[in-house]
Amino acid sequence: MTVARAAKRRKISPASSLSEGSPDQSSAHIDYPVRTTGWNLEQGYEQRPRKQTKGVESTRLPIKTAEGLVERVVVPQDDLEDEESFLGSGNENESDLEDSVVEEKPTELPIRQQIIEAKEELARIGTLLSEDPEEHIGGFRKLADFAASTNPTIKKLALATQLAVYKDVIPGYRIRPLGEVADTEKISKDVRRLRSFEQALVSNYQNYVKELARCAKSTSNNSPEDATDISSVAISCACTLLLGVPHFNFRSELIKILVDKLGSKNRDADFTRCLEALERLFRDDEDGNPSLDGVSQLTKMIKARDYRIDESVLNTFLHLRLLSELSSRGSRNHIDKPVEDGKKPKSKKEFRTKKERKVLKERKAVEKEFKEADAIVSHEERDRLQSETLKVVFVNYFRILKARIPSLTGAVLEGLAKYAHLINQDFFGDLLEALKDLISNSTDPFADDDEGSTHPPSSHTPLRSSLLCTTTAFALLEGQDVARSAS
Repeated sequence: MTVARAAKRRKISPASSLSEGSPDQSSAHIDYPVRTTGWNLEQGYEQRPRKQTKGVESTRLPIKTAEGLVERVVVPQDDLEDEESFLGSGNENESDLEDSVVEEKPTELPIRQQIIEAKEELARIGTLLSEDPEEHIGGFRKLADFAASTNPTIKKLALATQLAVYKDVIPGYRIRPLGEVADTEKISKDVRRLRSFEQALVSNYQNYVKELARCAKSTSNNSPEDATDISSVAISCACTLLLGVPHFNFRSELIKILVDKLGSKNRDADFTRCLEALERLFRDDEDGNPSLDGVSQLTKMIKARDYRIDESVLNTFLHLRLLSELSSRGSRNHIDKPVEDGKKPKSKKEFRTKKERKVLKERKAVEKEFKEADAIVSHEERDRLQSETLKVVFVNYFRILKARIPSLTGAVLEGLAKYAHLINQDFFGDLLEALKDLISNSTDPFADDDEGSTHPPSSHTPLRSSLLCTTTAFALLEGQDVARSAS
């Protein structure tokens, strides 16, 4: 039989009492109330950690009810937390705003560093546009932003970069504006993309030409030297564009920049550059439209300035290709024969079969018909444009002769002598009378005709004017019926 193990009893009496206790345990139970009277039973509870609730004070005013009682409004805990969060977020926003304001003031780079970084960025954008302009069409806008810089060096670099980019990406045809029908018609994806690129190109190019016109007027917030440099760069860009892409849009705006400079009194390097650009434009024009546009704008400028211009401006008319087919004269010493460059020696002829020769012959016949059709249209249109240009030139010459402007008489007589074979015979009588009056009025070779005149001085003399009148008269009568003209 197993004996149950007695359970241990915890001694709750102090150590001193245990040492003094008797072996009789019944006496311990009797003395227990007496011994526990000196214990601090609340000490453990007092030292136990407790959760402290944060008291939130309501700041709302009490209200008076209909019964006349004054009650304090009890605000829910959630509303108070929302208000506190709102106030806290406001403080955070204010602190964030102050930090952002502080961050928006970056340290300005030195001017030299700005120019170096602008050069690198302009080179990168220009390279991307030259490689694939349709893919990086936004680069035109970035170049325009650089051109709007207040730094004159960066502005000049941006204008020159735009010039190189536009000369590279401008197509060989004139872009027409799209109408309302073009938006509704069904086209392929490639054609739509090409049209979008063309319209974006024209828009950005127009803004560039406007910027050139504004900069060419020497109006800038910078120093006069910087404004003059920017004006020179703008005029140089306009001349290069006019000679490089005379077929493209906004040609009239470019010509106006040059004509406005030719109307100024200062004959500096920019004046000479514009003069040479117009002369080359007239000389290389095979279409007729650029020449007519340039002559028309020059005529308006000359009339607006009351013919107070430099003689060299009027001499630009001498470089026009006016009806060049009619101006060629045959030789009196030998017979002119057409040179046939198409014939080849028999030894260098390529061997072709009968079928190949037949196909080649038919192809050449078709190409000849197309060339003849194109030539008829182009020649008729060119002759019409050149005739209009010739009328405007003669109007200028006759007005100056009628006004008797000494500083421009020499240029007018040289022009009449060059284009005398194109003047109608009906005007010969009046023109010869005008030349006779000019010769009679210049009898004194040492007379100063420019005295008291408001027009710019000229290098011509009365003797030179008389000789030019004589030369012009002989040029008018050369190859014409002298008896009929005299009568």
